[in-house]
Amino acid sequence: MKIRKFKESAWKGVYFLSAEFLALAVTYNEPWFTSTMNFWVGPGDQIWPDQTMKFKLKGVYMYAAGFYMYSIIALLFWETRRSDFGLSMTHHIASVFLIVMSYIFRFARVGSVVLAVHDASDVFLEVGKISKYSGRQLLADVSFLLFVISWVILRLIYFPFWILWSTSYEIVHILNKERHKFYGPIYYYVFNCLLFSLLVLHIYWFVLMKRMLVKQIQSKGHVGDDIRSDSESDEEHDD
Repeated sequence: MKIRKFKESAWKGVYFLSAEFLALAVTYNEPWFTSTMNFWVGPGDQIWPDQTMKFKLKGVYMYAAGFYMYSIIALLFWETRRSDFGLSMTHHIASVFLIVMSYIFRFARVGSVVLAVHDASDVFLEVGKISKYSGRQLLADVSFLLFVISWVILRLIYFPFWILWSTSYEIVHILNKERHKFYGPIYYYVFNCLLFSLLVLHIYWFVLMKRMLVKQIQSKGHVGDDIRSDSESDEEHDD
């Protein structure tokens, strides 16, 4: 079982690390990487949703869409079944909808930053799992601590107070309500409902992380089993 889990985490770790580098390479020098208002204005006199999308930004979207569509299939047929199967499936489906809808509705700029925010903490999670399954407990402990810190900073602070604030408030002030009186509100409510559903999942999983952190302290610093208990036997086997 440990070998199977190791392979799952190694595969995910490769994706999240490469996706993070790709997202940062594409967005780092863009004005909207540091200013959320630039999600909706520019270049020139372009205003959302009438903005063009660069080819490299489309590449980020294709890369992420492919992974999350694969993840739905893998969760159903190949991956170890855990107690949070329903939540994980909800997350993957919401991610696919967000990627597709944000591409269609011209939310690609904010979407690329959302992907970067999510992938960063997932890198630490998968490194921690790989370390635990391979017997490197100290590295697993450090990775889990970095995972929790990055989760709080990126998903519970930056995501709601910068990204969701921009998608909920800033966008209202720049939208041409006369030109987009019908489709504008539809884009706004659909996209924000999906983003807020992600925030709910972030909060729920943080509660699980707190439980694991308490268990870690009680076990004198050693990361215990995955907080998402497996439905299969934990006996190790070769595969």
